[in-house]
Amino acid sequence: MPSFKSTQRQLTVMLVTICCAAVCLQLPYTTLYLLNAAKWSLWPQHWMLHAKLYLCRKVADMIATSNYAVNFALYCVSGSLFRHAVHRLCSIRWRRQQQQQQQQQHDSRHRHHETMSTTAVTLVNAGKAQLDCETEQ
Repeated sequence: MPSFKSTQRQLTVMLVTICCAAVCLQLPYTTLYLLNAAKWSLWPQHWMLHAKLYLCRKVADMIATSNYAVNFALYCVSGSLFRHAVHRLCSIRWRRQQQQQQQQQHDSRHRHHETMSTTAVTLVNAGKAQLDCETEQ
């Protein structure tokens, strides 16, 4: 069992790393957002520059959005409790899927046997009816 001090240090390192990643990944988008707001007053007749700024904003938006995936990866790398929780969650889901598949297979076999029994009863009844008709004649 890790000590309290060790756990605190690990948590601090993880949070500082996640904050630094968030700043680095959000800063380009924020800068371009501010430039975009002032582009007409700074460069009124530069259409090509406006198009390049638009393209850069779209790329920066993808980088900023990647922050969410990076956060997940950083949590997995740096947090043992997070890793264990994710592993437990995935194994629970996997077990549920296995149980559902087994239940569906069982239900399918049960329905098949019911169908076979019903068919057999129908055939027996049809045979009896035919015998009754033959004996009456």
